[in-house]
Amino acid sequence: MKKQLAIYLSIICILAGCGDNLLEKPPYGILTDENYYKTEEDAFSALTAVYSYFGGEEGGGSLEVMGYEFADIASDDCLKGGESDNDRPFVNDIAFYRALSNNQNIERWWMYIYRGIFRCNALLDRLPGIPFRDPEVKNRYGAEARFLRAYFYLKLVRIYGGVPIVSKVLIYPDDDIMLPRNTKEEVYHFIRTELKSCATDLPEKNEINMATDWGRATKGAALALLARTELYFGNFTEARKAAKDVIDSGNYSLEKQFGDLFFKNDYISNESIFEVLHKNTDGNGDETILPTYYRSRGSGGWGFLCPTQDLVDEFEIGDPRLLYTITETGDKFPKKDGTAEIQNHTGYTCYSGYHARKLFYPETRRANRNRMDTNQKKIRYADVLLIYAEALLEEGGDLNEVCKYINRIRDRARNTYKWDPEAYGDTPEEKKRSRKLQIPEDKHIPDVEPTSVEEVRRALRHERRVEFATESQRLYDLKRWGVEYMKERIEKAKEFTIPGNYNLRLPAFPIPQTEIDRTQGYIIQNDGW
Repeated sequence: MKKQLAIYLSIICILAGCGDNLLEKPPYGILTDENYYKTEEDAFSALTAVYSYFGGEEGGGSLEVMGYEFADIASDDCLKGGESDNDRPFVNDIAFYRALSNNQNIERWWMYIYRGIFRCNALLDRLPGIPFRDPEVKNRYGAEARFLRAYFYLKLVRIYGGVPIVSKVLIYPDDDIMLPRNTKEEVYHFIRTELKSCATDLPEKNEINMATDWGRATKGAALALLARTELYFGNFTEARKAAKDVIDSGNYSLEKQFGDLFFKNDYISNESIFEVLHKNTDGNGDETILPTYYRSRGSGGWGFLCPTQDLVDEFEIGDPRLLYTITETGDKFPKKDGTAEIQNHTGYTCYSGYHARKLFYPETRRANRNRMDTNQKKIRYADVLLIYAEALLEEGGDLNEVCKYINRIRDRARNTYKWDPEAYGDTPEEKKRSRKLQIPEDKHIPDVEPTSVEEVRRALRHERRVEFATESQRLYDLKRWGVEYMKERIEKAKEFTIPGNYNLRLPAFPIPQTEIDRTQGYIIQNDGW
């Protein structure tokens, strides 16, 4: 009776949108409302709810915040920051691999993502019985839901390893809610099967109405996510093929200026393959907390996400991408009244002295409240190019071809402004002087030469790090490059020793204790935790 009541309370909580404190242990799936999912308009509303959740609706954007805390702060790229070590201390426990199974992020990442999966399953379960005017639209809705569900599962498997695969809404007592953990390989096969299937029912980018459909999944997004998934699991042939399909589609290209990817929020870039949208409200919206969460406390932010010195040292002399990756104390940016806001990263735990530039909003673009409308580019064309290059390299392919794709990224960097277009000042010279970091005008990063497999591999890994720094990718690159490489990089950057058995701790974080307790031990803990 108690278990039945708990499931009923979970239904109320999720359908009503209440907070987490009503019930701390929701099941994987819940009963749907029998009076809903009747019309095509209902289906569209349900699909919109999946996208809304995917964009960080849960917990005031907690999914987006935690995405950076896992992928950047738990890597060699960033430190936590914040007011003190006691400000979100559970993030430091993750960053230094000492998290317990009741860690707040460990529990909420699992819980929130499975709630997102529930929304996908609820729509997919009901979709066959909903009449549509156009069957192609119906197929598209289903494909989009499957794409988002696959993306959710990739988020889970890269953090916890094997997790239960829930592909339908579970109804108690008709369905067994004591689901075992599937293996990591089974989750991988589920993701790749879903993405291959949904790609056939999704439109190409050039087939959608950009004014109304931008931000929705496309065939290119499904293939790019498939390429990322295949690469993560070491299937280089399939990763290469999927990436090449995206390249050959001709629908995407690199942005000419690196900074435009991050500073032009209402601009649809040809480089963006999948982008999570936050409503554009001219800087007065309340859509995402990220620009405040990761801005210097001296500029009204909360001071999290501080790039490490190790990351800064990774950039070559003359690489302007560093200018678009960090801010420092003394940097000047314009205010709405025409004066300069001088950055101050002192007086709190920004030990490195750096903050992330890609997430920084000058005061002229800031909302009057804490939340802003910055979009999140989850998959960029640059990533697809480097996935293709890496897969080809690890397959034993032509080094000249590998270098050609790496150098496309480096050529864009060479031609990027060596001054910050958003810095304080009216001219490039004034803006250049407003940044403490000075990129030498006479220094340019060279092309990568096809000298040897090992040298090209080193160059490719370097390129991924400097291109995607603070974009929630680094941890997953380290994971797939092996525990020894991962251990060396993280310990060097953070000057500590990973506790326990690093061979067990680095591949996966602990399973939430709430799930072990809920299933009475049916779900078992990861080794090493």
